[in-house]
Amino acid sequence: MCPIDKQQSVPPPEPADWQELFDEQQTIESHAPYYNYTGNIVLPVGDKRKYRLFRLPNNIRVVCISDPDVKQSAVSLAVNVGSSADPSEFQGMAHALEHLLFMGTAKYPDARDFETYLTSHGGYTNASTTSTITYYRFAVNNRGLAGALDRFAQFFIAPLLDANCVARELNAIESEFRSNVQNDAQRRSHIMRATCCSGHPYSQFMGGNYASLQTSAEQMGVQLRDRMAEFFAAHYSADVMNLVIVGGSQDGATLDELVEWSVNMFSPVMNRNVVRMAIPSHPLCEQKLGTMVRYQTLGNAHDITLTFALPHTSHLYCSAPEQYVKDLLAYGGLGSLQACLKQLGWIASMSVNSSPPNINSPRLLKIKFSATPAGFMQYDKLVAYVFAYLRAIRAQGVQEWYFRELQAMTQMSFFYGEPMYPITVAVNIACQMCNVYLRPEHVVSGTQLLYEFDRDQIEAILALLNPENYRLFLGAREFPDSACLPEVDSHFGVRFGEAKLPSELTSEAELSLVMLDCADQLYFPEPNKYITQHIATTEPNNTALDCDVQQAPLLLERNRQFELWTRQFSHGALPRGSISMFVETMAVHTTSRGQVLGELLVRVLNDRLAKELYAAEMAGIKHKLLFSEHRLCISVIGVQEKMALVLLEILNELRNLVVTNDEFSLHLDQARRVAEYMQISSPRLQASWQQYYLRATPRWHHMDWAAELNNVAAADLQEFVSEAFSQVYVAMLVVGQVSDREAMCILDQSLAALAPHSPIPSVLYSQVRAVSICPGTYVQRIITDNAANSDNSINCTIYTPTPTRGTGDYRSKAMLSLIAHIMAIPFFDQLRTQEQLGYMVNCSWITNNSGGASGLQLCIQGSSNPEYMCLRVEKFLVDFTPRLESMSECEFQANIAARVTANLELPRKIVKATNQVWQKIQDGNYDFEYTGELNAQLESLTRADMLEFWHTYVNPLCASAEMTRVVVQVWSAGAADLAPGMRSAEVMAEYPLPTIALHLCLTQIGADELLLSDVGRFVATSGMPSDPNLDSGVEIDADGPRLTVAEYQRRLAALYKAVVLETAAAEQMLGKPSAEVERICALIADDQAQLCTALQMALESDQFTSSLLTSQPAILCGHKTATTLMQTFSGAWIISDYLAFKREQPLCAPAIPVIQLQAKYSSRPSII
Repeated sequence: MCPIDKQQSVPPPEPADWQELFDEQQTIESHAPYYNYTGNIVLPVGDKRKYRLFRLPNNIRVVCISDPDVKQSAVSLAVNVGSSADPSEFQGMAHALEHLLFMGTAKYPDARDFETYLTSHGGYTNASTTSTITYYRFAVNNRGLAGALDRFAQFFIAPLLDANCVARELNAIESEFRSNVQNDAQRRSHIMRATCCSGHPYSQFMGGNYASLQTSAEQMGVQLRDRMAEFFAAHYSADVMNLVIVGGSQDGATLDELVEWSVNMFSPVMNRNVVRMAIPSHPLCEQKLGTMVRYQTLGNAHDITLTFALPHTSHLYCSAPEQYVKDLLAYGGLGSLQACLKQLGWIASMSVNSSPPNINSPRLLKIKFSATPAGFMQYDKLVAYVFAYLRAIRAQGVQEWYFRELQAMTQMSFFYGEPMYPITVAVNIACQMCNVYLRPEHVVSGTQLLYEFDRDQIEAILALLNPENYRLFLGAREFPDSACLPEVDSHFGVRFGEAKLPSELTSEAELSLVMLDCADQLYFPEPNKYITQHIATTEPNNTALDCDVQQAPLLLERNRQFELWTRQFSHGALPRGSISMFVETMAVHTTSRGQVLGELLVRVLNDRLAKELYAAEMAGIKHKLLFSEHRLCISVIGVQEKMALVLLEILNELRNLVVTNDEFSLHLDQARRVAEYMQISSPRLQASWQQYYLRATPRWHHMDWAAELNNVAAADLQEFVSEAFSQVYVAMLVVGQVSDREAMCILDQSLAALAPHSPIPSVLYSQVRAVSICPGTYVQRIITDNAANSDNSINCTIYTPTPTRGTGDYRSKAMLSLIAHIMAIPFFDQLRTQEQLGYMVNCSWITNNSGGASGLQLCIQGSSNPEYMCLRVEKFLVDFTPRLESMSECEFQANIAARVTANLELPRKIVKATNQVWQKIQDGNYDFEYTGELNAQLESLTRADMLEFWHTYVNPLCASAEMTRVVVQVWSAGAADLAPGMRSAEVMAEYPLPTIALHLCLTQIGADELLLSDVGRFVATSGMPSDPNLDSGVEIDADGPRLTVAEYQRRLAALYKAVVLETAAAEQMLGKPSAEVERICALIADDQAQLCTALQMALESDQFTSSLLTSQPAILCGHKTATTLMQTFSGAWIISDYLAFKREQPLCAPAIPVIQLQAKYSSRPSII
């Protein structure tokens, strides 16, 4: 019997009683029955929300919450079934059903109905599948809740599970899987599951892919849709469902109405008498304990993870013994394991986590280290330090005072904390009700509180964290001995190897020698001085939040060296606040070297502060440091009583910093790894970053500052620290219940700690300047360094004109926000759901914080080639035009109202109340009336205004001289290798984009014998088809016979065969096997494939020549000739050097205030 089984020999108690205090009642209007909970629910102090907990006759557990402060309602339904219930022959079934469930119902058969309804009412939806829970959620404005709730309920009553939708949702799952394959965190998680006990539900392929679902069904000769219907019937039962509705009473429903709706709409869900999902056996059986798994990463990471086997503890949520242990392990202050390992230079970071507390199954506790190369090489000693720290904790004994500290912090957070957003509340409560041991009175508080101290249970958990009850995972890109990775995972393709741990890592006696060496470095934490002792004893304010979205901050003081702002914000019994501060310095923004030194300074500072301020983090006082272009930005947020103390700790550490060579080397290596990882990160992120670099100057590409890492030393950083803050400009915003005197005192203390010599001379003061991109179309192509990544990406940003200086450009922003809102769901549905271009498809709008133009941003990541993606995006824009033109006035006004309502949502957390105004201060425009002005413009818009804007700036067919579009393409190494000629800018200058896209589609299916020149000639000599839907080869019309697309497909397949034979004859080789040639010909002839669409676009190019890479040529710097940029076949500009591109463009003027800045107090002399 393995150690964990001994703990499980005592069975858990019976599940919580959800019958006794539930009395039968009837709804007010329809007199429908339900069972209302009559006991007391544990709630936050002074909570203005109204709650009702009840069971439906079919046993769905429901919580309805009426909130007077929100304008957007939210709903979540959790089903107590997940991937652990997948049939072994259909791994990924639960995830696939989650996707298919939203594709229409008997009452609302249109697969797009729900999302269309949500869009018109300012909402959104999503769903997630875990190992034992699948949860669905949506948000919608208050007025749209009833209609959305009715549609949502039907998914669980009578879903169509439409067979016609199965294929495309499987493609979406496949795209999601391919994205996960490129993610090291996902790869690690998969290997941890896959190497557990064979046959255990936890070891299954959690998300699934096309092969594990559709291919498996084909091999078995069954219909996958039928098996999905069987899975739904077996597991989607009312008695394992939990429903939470958070409704806003502003223009919304009362609590009684929420109850009425939920009873009437969800009572028809069938109760199949399913037992809530539980997993009795442990995924780490005796054979798996004491083993070590090495696995290969994509990035240059060094991960070390210890996984301990723990028993079923869901019934212990009141005492939460794991929480005590996890907090001690994760502690980062003096004497901690984390601080010690960082001091040795062995780790960069550390985390501790365990299975979510609502899962009714045995648990795993994981201690994960992001190690340095030195630490990874000495992983055995690092493991010994872990057990030395655990021995020190056990030797100290279970300390009740430490538990009471943790308990006090959870009470402060739950009883006196900030209210959560409705969607978060709904999801959290729905999921935690899946714990069969959760008592009804704890339905809201759940695991957020520690209710009781249980010394014995804590000791039992600590006893299980021993060398005989764990397994070790080591992840790296390279291992000294490649033979240690003999296996390849069948799903993710991860190379790995499993072996027994050496005896010195499983025997406490042998580990003791190392433990003795570090015993004096590891000790129990001291009491936390940052826990507040002041909690208001008066009844909290029950009026609306004392801060609305249009409330401007107050300027207290302003001079040549500083500006001080305050904003009042109050909610709840415990005063919370924030301090936001930037320190402008001339030492950073002018060169990439300055940016590198700034980044290294932040890394060193964060590491130093971790030991000093970890206790503050635990007490809910968070801090953040970053260098944003030419500023050191510092923020502190949390309990108001202590936040100034934390800020002074940070500033004192900054000004007294002495950098050691070892410390510098450690952080320099980490910075190199970050730069390297950015270079192989997801194509979508790389495309987004590149757009960011192109929009303003000076702004440095991560590879530019990565190159500078080779040119800096510890002495340079020390000199930088000494000189960077001698001349500064400081801006500060204090938010909370603070007086003017308190805010001015915080500023004075901060300036005294910084001790600058003088302000920045006004003639040297500089700002990041937005690039005023000249009208035209621009494209930049990037080839990713990640050879394992098969995805490509595009980011197309369509810009409005550069705004007039000193104005908010509200009308353009109102137009963009409205169009993005209307277009988001159709864009996703067409290009992701219908055409399957990729898993990540997104439409949004962006603002340029440096005073430049705003834009509509269209992003795709998937396996399709980037040229094809560009053409399909443009085709969508063309096809979307009639939809806008035919939009009714009623639908138009509903979308306007949805945007206005969303903009008026009150800030529920101090961080949002801060960010709303702090960004405006940082930008230098001080546009505090932004929301009101934006809404005023939205409400003044007409359909004619929207259409005029669309045709001027967005519609590709108009080719307006004012259109400005920047396209960043990120090519996978594999896609670039398939067509190496595509790397040449000259190719884009010689051939139209549709021809290039068609050629790339051919190479992707293996028809690489066809050259681009072959495809170009084929397209050039072909006539335009008359009807792409005809199956016959010829159509007769008034102009005579014309070929169909199907005929052109057959001719293209014949051309391919001829070229294959010709190539083989010329090279005197056998050529491709005939079966392979026939397979490729079949793909060319497939009328459902992307290649057919690409062929049609190429053949139509005589009629439809515009594309995202086709526009009127840009006029750079006022003329067309003096440029280093090349042009495409149709006149777009090719960006080969982003710095050269920015030099060719004019710059926007620096931002200036849109309001008059008048300080409340006469400015005091600068503190020098």
